[in-house]
Parts: sequence; C-alpha cells; structure tokens
Amino acid sequence: MSEASSTSTARAAPFGFSRTIFWKVILLLGGVQVATVLLAVGLSAWFAYHRSLDLVANSLAQRLDAVAVEVEQRTVLLDGLRDLPESLRLDLAARFPDPVFLLSAEGAVLDTLLPAPAFFDQPVSSLSEDLKLPADVASVLEIGEVVVRLSDGAGASWGIAPVYDAGGLLVGGLLVQPMRASLARELAGTRDAFIRALIVVAGLAGLVALGLGAFLTWRLVRPLRSMTRQVERIGGGDYAGRLAPDSRDELGRLASAINQMAEEVEQSVAALRATDQQRRELIANVGHDLRTPLAALLGYAEEASRHLGAGRDGEAANALEAAARQGHYLSRLVADLFELSLLDAARPALRREPIPLKELLTDAARGHQAAFERAGIAFDLDLPETLPLLQGDGVRLLRALDNLLANACRHTPAGGRVSLRARVVENDVYLQVRDTGGGLAPAVRDLIFERYYRGGEARTRTTAGTGLGLPISRAIARAHGGDLTVESAPGSGSTFTLTLPSGAERENAES
Repeated sequence: MSEASSTSTARAAPFGFSRTIFWKVILLLGGVQVATVLLAVGLSAWFAYHRSLDLVANSLAQRLDAVAVEVEQRTVLLDGLRDLPESLRLDLAARFPDPVFLLSAEGAVLDTLLPAPAFFDQPVSSLSEDLKLPADVASVLEIGEVVVRLSDGAGASWGIAPVYDAGGLLVGGLLVQPMRASLARELAGTRDAFIRALIVVAGLAGLVALGLGAFLTWRLVRPLRSMTRQVERIGGGDYAGRLAPDSRDELGRLASAINQMAEEVEQSVAALRATDQQRRELIANVGHDLRTPLAALLGYAEEASRHLGAGRDGEAANALEAAARQGHYLSRLVADLFELSLLDAARPALRREPIPLKELLTDAARGHQAAFERAGIAFDLDLPETLPLLQGDGVRLLRALDNLLANACRHTPAGGRVSLRARVVENDVYLQVRDTGGGLAPAVRDLIFERYYRGGEARTRTTAGTGLGLPISRAIARAHGGDLTVESAPGSGSTFTLTLPSGAERENAES
C-alpha cells in the first residue's frame, strides 16, 4: 500500500505548485508585459516632460514679465533698482520660491531678495555661495525681452526680465535663479498626475498580463499534462490509451507522434509476447522431437556394445547402422528447425537474385525423376513456353519445390501420377504439384502446415523425413511475398499451389 501511495505521489508531484511550468510561464509573460507597459509609459512621460518644459518656460516668462511691469508701475525708478520700497521688496519675496536678484542696466547685482518660506507650501531655494550668474546677463538685458532658460542640470535654470523707467529707458532687470523650486512647483500637478496614471496603468497591465498569461499558459500546459500522463501510462505498461489531437500545430503533431509511439510499442510488446510464446513452444516441441531419436540412438549404441561384447559382430554392425540413421535424422531435424526459425523472423534473410523460373522448375523435376521411376509413379512436367524472371532466393525456392515433390512421392502409391506445372496470371506465378494419392481429410488438411502437428504418422517415428517440409515450404513462400495452399479430398489426391509474385512493382512492395 505504501509503495502504491509513493508511486502516485511521485507522478502527481510534477504538477505541483513548485514544479510545474504553469506559474513560471505566467510570471514570465506577466513580467514581460508589465515591463513593456512601463517602458512605454516611461518613454511617453519623458517626451511629455520635455514638452511640459516649454509650457512651463512660457508660464514663468509671463509671470516674470508681469512682476517686472508691476515694479515699473509701483515705484519711481530714479536711481535704478537700488531703493525699492520695503513693501515692494516684501511683495517680491513672495512671488517666486527662488531668489530674485535686482540687476543694474549693466548686469551687476544690486540686491538679492530671498523667498519668504511662509508664503510657499513647498521647500524654497536658498542662496548658494558658489552660485554663478549667467555670463550673458548684460546682453540679454540689452535685447529687452523676457528670457527663461530651463535645464535639467542643477543651477542652470534662470529667467531675466528687463525693467524700464517712465521714459522707456532700461534701468535694470530682475533675475530669478536657479529656478529649481519654481520649476518643481509648476510641474507638481503634472508629476502627480503622471504618478497616478503610472500606478493605475501598471496595475491594469499586471492584471491583464496575469489573466492573459494564465489563459495562454493553460492552453499550452493542459495538453502537455495529458501527454505526460499518457507517456507515464505507457511507462507503466498501459499501451491501449490514446490522445485526442485537437489541433494541427506542434502540440497536435506531438500528440499524434505519442499515439504512434504507443501503437508501435503496443505492437512490439505483442510481438515480444508472441515470440516468447513461440520460444516456449519451440523448446517444448524440440525437446519432444529430439527425445525419441536420441533415445533410439542411445538404445542402438548400447545394443551394439552388447553384441560386440558377446562376439556377435554382424548384429553389432546392424545396430551401429541403425544408430547412424538416427544420427542423420537428428542432424536433418536440427537443420530444419534452424531453417524454420530463420524464415519465421520479422525480416527473413533472403539472398535475392534474378532466377530463370523455367530452369528452376526443370532442375527440381530432374532431381526427383529417378525417385519417381523407382517408386513406379508417372511424373509429368507441364511448363509454358515462356516464364518470367523472378527476383528471389533460388536455393530456398528449390528447397520448397523439393519438399513438395518428395511429399507427393511418399504419399502416391505405385501406378499413380504426379505432375508439376506452372502458369502465370497477371502479376502472379502459380506452381502446382498434383498427385493421385489418398488425399487428405478436411480436419487434417487444415493442420498439415502447423509446425507441431502430428497426424497418424508421427514424424519423429521415421527417418524418411523430419515432418517440417510443408511448414518450411510455406514459410519460404511467404518470405517471398507469396503463399502455399492445398486442395485435397479423401480419395481424390492433393494439389499444392505455390504462389509467387512476378511483377517488379509487387516484388518491391514485398521486399
């Protein structure tokens, strides 16, 4: 119980919070989208800030010009800006949160008015000892226009407004420097709005990124989880399950590949099981097939030993001859079993070469002519004038024909007839061996090609043949892409038909 629980936990662990890619992809997509939004907002703010500087410069220029006009209207400027009324000086200290310098017409500093902190709700600029006046103050005053220069650098922002007397003569000017506090005051509303917009946009972008990332990631991870579970089931021995590809993209092709892999594994496992079963049957039947001739061989050897001990040389020689026959039979049986195992392989090792079919059939008939004459059986060879050139293993095809002719000779009585004929139909060649023997009962006819079938004459009880000739012949035919069949009835003889492909197109398909 504990092992099953641990296995279940181990399989479920990859989909846990800490080991799944779901949250990693969500966070990655969300982070990328939020970073993209922040970058876009930052660039927009940067352009908006520099555009705002122009608007702020115009606003400060208007305020500075209004203050200069007010100074001209509220005092008699007989001696320039040296003796301003105290009330005006206090009023000027409340106009800007930065120091205001009273200049002469030549640009020299006559007096400095520091901002009054009581009038401002933000920090004000103090007078720095190392503060340097603009180098072109005199030339700016001579122009006679209000000039405001704003810069991001500390101490580089300033504004100048000329002051005239009643006769229109330049008597001095007002210089506001460094203008940091004034600039901050003008941009305070814009900065606050930007921060609020940034917070809102970042929040919405984060929510949208998480939602979109979760949706896309789930669409990606869900089929991957199904595929992972299927692969785990295959690893656990369940090969019947299949995935349902719901798309034609990479994930759909991956699901199809997993299904194909599962099908191939299932077929391979089934083939391995069948092979294992055949191996078990082979071992059992080979043991059975070899036991009787081995026992006979040992029996004849012991009998020969006893005869030799008793001085009966003739009986000993007969026993040794019988033992030799059993040894030759065992040798043929082992060779046939080995041949059959090679032909039953998934890809039989055939030595394919061009085979003149007429020559092959003539050689097979010539090899058995003498045996038929000794048995008193008439033998006919019926071949058409032209036969195709086959592609196949000539040695094994001759072996199949030899098995069929020898089988017909054994089961045809004296005075009977055996014929070997060939005919071509479309892309197939039909080789037929017909005999006038006793024929086969339906129950026997369906079993004669079985490797381990034993009829009334057990193949292990005679040294005439191993009993594997027909299974080997059918295996040779099927290895060439054809087949071996039989038509027979009791008292009507038997006709064995060896079918082989003759067309190049079919031959290539089978190979």
